[in-house]
Amino acid sequence: MNYTMKRTTILTTVFAFLTMTVFSQTISVGIKTGFTSNNIAKPEIIETIDVIPEFRNLEALNFGIVSEIGFNENFAFQPELNFTIKGFKLRESANINIYEMPLPLGVTAVSKFKYIEMPLLAKAKFGTGKAQAYLVAGPTLGYATSGKLETRANILFEIDLFETPLDLNGIGYERFEVGGTVGGGVAFDTGGGQFFVDARYSHGFTQVYDIPVVREKVQNKSFGINAGYMIRF
Repeated sequence: MNYTMKRTTILTTVFAFLTMTVFSQTISVGIKTGFTSNNIAKPEIIETIDVIPEFRNLEALNFGIVSEIGFNENFAFQPELNFTIKGFKLRESANINIYEMPLPLGVTAVSKFKYIEMPLLAKAKFGTGKAQAYLVAGPTLGYATSGKLETRANILFEIDLFETPLDLNGIGYERFEVGGTVGGGVAFDTGGGQFFVDARYSHGFTQVYDIPVVREKVQNKSFGINAGYMIRF
């Protein structure tokens, strides 16, 4: 998918969202924040290689704007605009190269990529009391705004060494990402709005980068816990 097609897809999605907002019956808008554990989905060929470095989860915070467009008591559309960090930690006890930069013995390389994301989630709600369970699922559109590589020495504990900004276009990183999200949670009615807590799993369909060492394409994946509050209009 080229840049023009990607831009058209995003604009069409935003237009559809605005149209549905205008004609919807119940609208709630609020804010959310959460904690995510991020890593990469590795191809099978990587799993079979004994000398592959150790990939560890990257923990990060996220925040965003969330809305709910209700069609009836049990179904709603939940578009969001989130600011999040994706990436992974790569630990190796031998010399390796990542993003064309050599890393010395006993170093953890932390890859961090800042994303603007737009989850477009269908929402099914269950229950009629003050507390209501729900499930969400749908596509996610994302754009990587920037990236950096942090290196930490592994001695008795990790020591920060240096931080290097990454030229995403220069290293061939795919900025646009299409993925999917599924999750579930509980919302508590407060009269004029609702407080909610949920857990989600997200998986990128776009192969964002050639992994170091074996040059295999990888995809982002993450698990997160979120909480927020929406006001009903």
